[in-house]
Formats: sequence, structure tokens, C-alpha cells
Amino acid sequence: MTRMTLNSLIAVLCFFCATVCLSADEPVNKETETIRFTSVPDLFNWNIGNPQPGWEETLDWFFKRLKQECPDFTLNAGDIMDARWWENPAQVKQKTEEYWLGFNKRFQDYGITVYVAPGDHEYGDDGGLKMGDIARTFGQQFTELMNMPRNGPENHMGRAFSVRKNNLLVITLDTFEDAGKKFDYTVGDEQLAWMEKTLNENKDAEFIIVQGHLPIVGPVRSKNSSASMLKGGTNSDLWKLMVKHDVDAYFCGEHHRITVKKQDGIWQIVHGALWGTQTDLNYLRGMVKSGEMKLELLEFDVEYGGGYIGDHPHRGPTNKPRETVTLAPKTKTDGPRVTGTLVLKSGPNGTTGDAELSGWFKDALKSK
Repeated sequence: MTRMTLNSLIAVLCFFCATVCLSADEPVNKETETIRFTSVPDLFNWNIGNPQPGWEETLDWFFKRLKQECPDFTLNAGDIMDARWWENPAQVKQKTEEYWLGFNKRFQDYGITVYVAPGDHEYGDDGGLKMGDIARTFGQQFTELMNMPRNGPENHMGRAFSVRKNNLLVITLDTFEDAGKKFDYTVGDEQLAWMEKTLNENKDAEFIIVQGHLPIVGPVRSKNSSASMLKGGTNSDLWKLMVKHDVDAYFCGEHHRITVKKQDGIWQIVHGALWGTQTDLNYLRGMVKSGEMKLELLEFDVEYGGGYIGDHPHRGPTNKPRETVTLAPKTKTDGPRVTGTLVLKSGPNGTTGDAELSGWFKDALKSK
């Protein structure tokens, strides 16, 4: 092969890499400061196997879509399975190894790095959180199986952690604390001390995102959910700490609906939806570069058929996900639709201002 031919081939490959990303406002170049990410809380919320007959074609479309966003990482604010496995610790270990490892493998097969925050279902749902021994077993399994970064507090190792990418700091929290006989819906002192230390060590980060399962600012829209919130809300020590350190955004799930709120300078973004039950699904994509963070909410529709998937203990006969998931015709032809855009600009004193608002983000300010 001649040098000219080789150079031409390299040019073609570079052009392809720069244009394949669906969200690319900038060329993809890992040597620059541009960071891309996606967010998919409450995926799946039901016990979905790998493979899951009747789902695989649609899941392949979705994961390829995530991959085409060219994320450096994907965030997931919890509730990856139904996980109402309450019989004994042995059952918890068996089922988490089956379903959680299958969940991880999906992301691995598409070459996507995922950072998961524990949801209530990662402790056995609300019922599991009332059983201290069962919830502790779930927590131990999460630490051992999910393979999250281990730079967090000792009592939440692998369940609370931080990731720094260029000028972006992402902190993932565990919004459930061991209270002995049960677990509380809160973030405790050890996590908070670790979080403040992390924030102090990363004061040069232009943008800060915190991820946790439970919303803090209410009220929020909710569907097919127990509608749990963080204890204390905006009076909690967690919220006060985020305000103190100028956190830009808090990503959360649980409620299976989109609600965007801005309070004390922080954007709380509740999103995600119940795959297998709700027909209007969503995800978020983000891009951070020097001086700017852009967030976009995207929605798409699916259709369901067949009966109901089994292996959902402590559920009624129809309170389960459907056997088949297919893309709605309009989704097949047009893909997801952008329903909200936020652009934040960093200022000279480290604060940020809203430079662009549309859809859900614009409506959030109208409703205040």
C-alpha cells in the first residue's frame, strides 16, 4: 500500500469517526476536553434476562443508539431489576449473579462504560429495605458484582464513588443507609464527609453532576412507582452540601416520569421510564467542553404484546413486564425526539449561567 493510499484510508476513517456520533456538535477527539455521556435510570426495573426473548431486537436498537451517542460513560441512577428476592440471602446471591451480571454484560457487549447508583430495587425494593439482613446481602452483592469504582466511603464501597473526566466531576451516591433492622432513605454522615472531601479536592472542576436514585426537590410526576423521595428534601444535609459547593445538576430516577426543577441554582432532572410497562421511554445525553455543558432529554415510543414475563415473585399476575417490546412505527422512521435542551456556561468566578433553555427545562422555570 502506498503512503498516499494509506493516508487517504486514514482520512476516511477519521471522517467516519467524527460523523457517526449522533450528538456531535464537535468532532470526536479524545485528546480534547470534550466529554460525552448518556443517562438511563430505571433500566429495566423488571427482572429482564440476557437474552430476553421478545425484547432483543428493540434492545439492540436502543443500545446501538446509546453507542452512537459516543458516550465516554453512561449513568444509571438505579433500579436495574425488580429484585423482590426476599426469601433468604442464598436466593439474593443466586438471583443477583444471574440478572445483574447479565445486565453488566449488555453494556460490555456494546463497549459502553456504565456507572450505576443503587436504587431501592438494588436492595430488594421497598420490602427488601425493611429487612436489614436481606438489604445488607443485596448491598454486598452490589459491591462485589457491579464492578463500580472503589474510591468512595468504606461503608458504601462500590456503591458511592466519584469519576473525574477533564473539567467534569461526577459523584454517584447511595441514597439508602443501613439503620440496623431496616434501611433509611437518606445519605448518611460518612458519605457526606467523603463527598465534601471529594468536592474540595476537585475545586478546579468547571461542572459538577451528582447522581442518586431518590429525588430531593418535590413534587415530581410519578407513574407505576412507590414515589419515594429523599428524607428531609431540600432541608437535608445532602442538599445543603450540594448548594454550598455549587453543584450544577442532580440526576435521579424512581418515578418513571420526567420532571425538571431548578432550585438554589441546582437543576434536578428526574427521568427514566418503566421498560415493559410504559410506552413512552426516554434517555438523556450530555456534552461537556471547556466553559459549557449541554444536556438534552430525548423521548421515544414502544409497543408491547404477548403475555407477561414470569419470575417476578410477590407480584400479581398482570403486574409484570410484557413478553414482547417493539418500536412504534414513528420511532422506527424518525428515531427519538429531543424534548428538552439546557446549555450551562461557566463564569469567571466558577458559577454557571443558563445560556439556552427549551422544552422541559424552559417549562421548569415557567412553573416556578
